[in-house]
Amino acid sequence: MNKARFEAFSDGVYAFAITLLVLGFAVPMHGDLKWPGDGELSRELLKLWPNVIAYGLSFGVIGIMWQNHHALFRTVSHIDRRTVFFNLLLLSSTVFIPFATATLGTYPTTHAATLLYGIVLSLCATWYNVILLHLVRSRAFHDWLTPERIAGTIQAYRIGWVTYVTATLVALLVPLASFALYILIATYYVVPRGIDDDLDAGRERAKSRELNQ
Repeated sequence: MNKARFEAFSDGVYAFAITLLVLGFAVPMHGDLKWPGDGELSRELLKLWPNVIAYGLSFGVIGIMWQNHHALFRTVSHIDRRTVFFNLLLLSSTVFIPFATATLGTYPTTHAATLLYGIVLSLCATWYNVILLHLVRSRAFHDWLTPERIAGTIQAYRIGWVTYVTATLVALLVPLASFALYILIATYYVVPRGIDDDLDAGRERAKSRELNQ
């Protein structure tokens, strides 16, 4: 499959999913259908603070996922059918994040909402790991990418999967602690890791080897 078209479709899905997050907010409605005063409207808007936190969390999560997807596939030389299939499963989990976010923002202290959110993110992490392992086994990476960088990326992806699953299990016991763990995980992955850590340096080394040859 044409790699550019593959990446363009994925970018479109990420952009659509991150845009849908705003649908988790609803304009406060007055109970007796009368026009609310400024004070009452302000109080109702302030009650949306859990939705704001959930929105910020998921905006960061999807943004990081998009960045990781971009960093991973710009090191890939070719795309096969299995890669496309696994990527579709990843995207199918990604577009479910807005619904899980709206549920988490509305019911932040419940086991069900934090568990649902964790399951969705754990699924995304699972498919990222499956895609990465398939790319390694099919030798889809460019020659200039070192085995050390690939091994570092595998480790980073596995850590992400383990932490998301752990946070999901914590949701069964302490929902707010699980919510906090999701925020910490997103903060951790803001810093580039694995392949994206020194990608430019790897390219420079490859160019240097070509010149020496």
